[in-house]
Amino acid sequence: MKRSLMVAAALAAFVVPAATPLTALAQDAPSREARAEAREQRREARAERRAERPAAQPRAERPTPPVRRETPAPQPRAERPDRPAVRQDRREDRQERRAERPSRPAAPEIRQDRREDRRENRQERREDRPNRPENREERRENRQERREDRRENRQDRREDRQERRQDRREYREFRQRFDGARWRQDWSRRHGRDWWRNDRRWRGYSGLRVGFYFAPGYGYYNVPRNYWHQRWSVGEYLPSIFWRYRLDDWRTYGLGYPPEGTRWVLVDNHIYLIDQYDGYIIDVIYDAWRW
Repeated sequence: MKRSLMVAAALAAFVVPAATPLTALAQDAPSREARAEAREQRREARAERRAERPAAQPRAERPTPPVRRETPAPQPRAERPDRPAVRQDRREDRQERRAERPSRPAAPEIRQDRREDRRENRQERREDRPNRPENREERRENRQERREDRRENRQDRREDRQERRQDRREYREFRQRFDGARWRQDWSRRHGRDWWRNDRRWRGYSGLRVGFYFAPGYGYYNVPRNYWHQRWSVGEYLPSIFWRYRLDDWRTYGLGYPPEGTRWVLVDNHIYLIDQYDGYIIDVIYDAWRW
């Protein structure tokens, strides 16, 4: 019994879903037939209405009217003169204009005028120039003067060389008879550290000052920064700002007799023997004084 019930339930489970679309199709069949009948009726009604309408008459083709163009009224043409007459008039006009123009001279006459102008210009330039003999004489004088100047310059150079040679000889002789190192030793041995206190030329001296030097008989003087504590050696040139601080009483200090044209100068604590014309340093005594 149970088995039969189970089989019936299984068959029902399979049969019922399969029968559902068939029932739907059976229900849709009358509705489709109704729609088809209604569609057919509408078609027949449209056909009857078309048959009842009167036949439309064909439209008559209307001819297009032609376009009318307004043509301008013909104007009377100006009468043209004959071409030979126009050409003749033009020729006469050209001849009249040529006759009014100033006549040109012939080519040979123009060339002759130009030649005469050139000759006149040359003559004027010659007259404007100074006389050639005077120029020659001036050139000769200038040459002679230049030659004399060259001879004088050569003679001056020779004399300068001779003077320099003589000066060198005197300088060598001075160095042979004077020794700066020995002089410094003798001076330091014979004088104490405060020897300058009793010397009137050193009045006002109070020791070293930054940026200043002291010269006996002159006092303190300002020194440019680039020359501060700078030393020069034999063969160099002492700057001209120090030439004035000379030691004329060289005998008092026991210095050697300076050759002619030279002088002793004191710069800082150094004594220089220089040429008084160009500042050439002949001899030097470094650290002359002992303070």
